[in-house]
Amino acid sequence: MEATGISEQIAELKRGAEIIVCTPGRMIDMLGANSGRVTNLRRSTYVVLDEADRMFDMGFEPQVMRIIDNVRPDRQTVMFSATFPRAMEALARRILIKPLEVQVGGRSVVCSDVEQHVLVIEEDKKFLKLLEILGHYQEKGSVIIFVDKQEHADSLLKDLMKASYPCMSLHGGIDQYDRDSVISDFKNGACRLMVATSVAARGLDVKQLILVVNYNCPNHYEDYVHRAGRTGRAGNKGFAYTFITDDQVRYAGDIIKALELSGSPVPPELEQLWSSFRDQQKAEGKTIKSSSGFSGKGFKFDETEHALANERKKLQKAALGLQDSDDEDGALDIEEQIESMFNSKKRVKDLSAPGATSGSAGSTSSTSSVSGGLPGLGPTSAGNIQKLEMAKRLALKINAQKNLGAEAQDVMQQATNAILRGGTIMTPSVSAKTIAEQLAEKINAKLNYTPVEKLEEERQAAEQAETVKRYEEELEINDFPQTARWKVTSKEALQRIGEYSEAAITIRGTYFPPGKEPKEGERKIYLAIESANEMAVQKAKTEITRLIKEELIRLQNSYQPTSKGRYKVL
Repeated sequence: MEATGISEQIAELKRGAEIIVCTPGRMIDMLGANSGRVTNLRRSTYVVLDEADRMFDMGFEPQVMRIIDNVRPDRQTVMFSATFPRAMEALARRILIKPLEVQVGGRSVVCSDVEQHVLVIEEDKKFLKLLEILGHYQEKGSVIIFVDKQEHADSLLKDLMKASYPCMSLHGGIDQYDRDSVISDFKNGACRLMVATSVAARGLDVKQLILVVNYNCPNHYEDYVHRAGRTGRAGNKGFAYTFITDDQVRYAGDIIKALELSGSPVPPELEQLWSSFRDQQKAEGKTIKSSSGFSGKGFKFDETEHALANERKKLQKAALGLQDSDDEDGALDIEEQIESMFNSKKRVKDLSAPGATSGSAGSTSSTSSVSGGLPGLGPTSAGNIQKLEMAKRLALKINAQKNLGAEAQDVMQQATNAILRGGTIMTPSVSAKTIAEQLAEKINAKLNYTPVEKLEEERQAAEQAETVKRYEEELEINDFPQTARWKVTSKEALQRIGEYSEAAITIRGTYFPPGKEPKEGERKIYLAIESANEMAVQKAKTEITRLIKEELIRLQNSYQPTSKGRYKVL
């Protein structure tokens, strides 16, 4: 089973199979397909791991252990590899019981049938030296040229084509069908020159392969051993050339180690290059660390990955508006999903009006100044009493001139005066002042006019009685995708939302990855919305929800499955 459609492979498995050749990832896909009803490994009795050291690397070890745990305990397990570092061997022995080790040749050593050459060369002279070597060996058999990157493989392919050398390239960016075709043509001898990355360093057995050229120096010891191991197989003679430049001096130690362990002579210029680099590092106080190449990262199958996968699944379903299957709950609408992820917290705080305190103080002070002149409330100067009596006489004189006597008093005053005199309460007469006020109110109602004095009284009363309320709401955005968080936390977005809603928005808290909970006193990243108007807070929240929804839909629409290759056959 390989990187092809899984539906055809499921159909093949249902028809039955005695031997299955697969990668760990596709085997796990098969075991988990249709809730585990496609196939199982309970009847498997023989397990073979090719390139076992890589299978137990950090990138594959969890998958391999998952598969091994599903096989019956009395199985027979066989492992193959040209190199087996001690760390990887310790991992591999966990699944073995009383293992038997068989060594062919040396342990992690280049075969003695391979003649090794290392050339210290400048970068701009490498291609001319390659053409010289090809002119000498091309007619004798097939040749593989190893490079470090896919881009370098394509560029070297073009240069060789221009130099009239028909060749093919093989690397991870090529579609699986194209890879099969290239390997088939190379094995059949249809094309005898191939440019490849380290993807072809393992598991490739080609007859009459006489030459291996490391155009880019391998970056660790095991890679060099596997590259050189493509030639000199089954007792045949082979040649391996390695180009190393001054920029790749850190890899010279592994090359010298490989040459010494295999009994091949070490070029003096290579030893000189390595010794100068070692002295330089020692002078700088640095230690030289050789790369093992075993540093991949794969699935861990832990709670963090499970939570992250579920979160992505929810977001994709919410963005597409899909319904879950029968055994799951119905999918929420995307706005409801976003609302649930917000984990919103609302608060309303009552604050005193800004002018209430000063207004009250002013009222108190003015009252105390007047009360000083009233009987029984405190001493008053003689001058103030005379002024008060003079004001009363002037008021009576004005009333007499305008013919405003008792009838000018309002109804309540007339009734009070009658009771105090011991008389009876007569039917209140309507004063001229009352009639004037009623006429003024009718005219104002027709003209839709409010007197300035009345407006000022209402405003002062409202200021004294009003209590300012501040509305706050917190929206947690920690669990949204990174691009969605950037969408609503950028400076331009916050400014635009603030101008639109007239609310203040601030970013608070710290980002915590999925599966990690904040400590006491810490909070996940959230948006704090504050305003004196509840409608402004709601408008800001609606705009934030809209931006996040648009970004989720855009992410879902722009999602592309992992590309199987860089090339497409039209």
